[in-house]
Amino acid sequence: MIEILLVDNNRGHVLLVKECLSSGYRVSVTVVNDGEEALQLLASELYRPHLVLLELKIPRLQGDEVLRRIRRRCPQLPVVVLTASKNQEDVSLAYASGANMYAEKPLDLEEFRKTILGIARLWVAPMLGARAAHA
Repeated sequence: MIEILLVDNNRGHVLLVKECLSSGYRVSVTVVNDGEEALQLLASELYRPHLVLLELKIPRLQGDEVLRRIRRRCPQLPVVVLTASKNQEDVSLAYASGANMYAEKPLDLEEFRKTILGIARLWVAPMLGARAAHA
């Protein structure tokens, strides 16, 4: 099973992401609502996600700062910035902070689903394939 950390305070987005990922993949999704919660969880010796989905606009500690701290602590952990922002400065900031991928959350529900499933094909499916090959 692949463990995903979802850092997002939008309840609707969280439910949609969890629904999309659990419908076609063997994943466990842990959700935190803000940047400080994410960093506290990642500091635990008992929690090791395989992938982080990170919203930039979150409470208590912005996503770009969370991302920089993740990179210092866990440089190999894949982080996909999944955000509502279409601002080019946010895209540049995300990659400068260490994002592996930047994906915009579309307003259209079906497009949102396609975005999540695209992320799953790029990141989750290969992880599951690698685990199956080593089983």
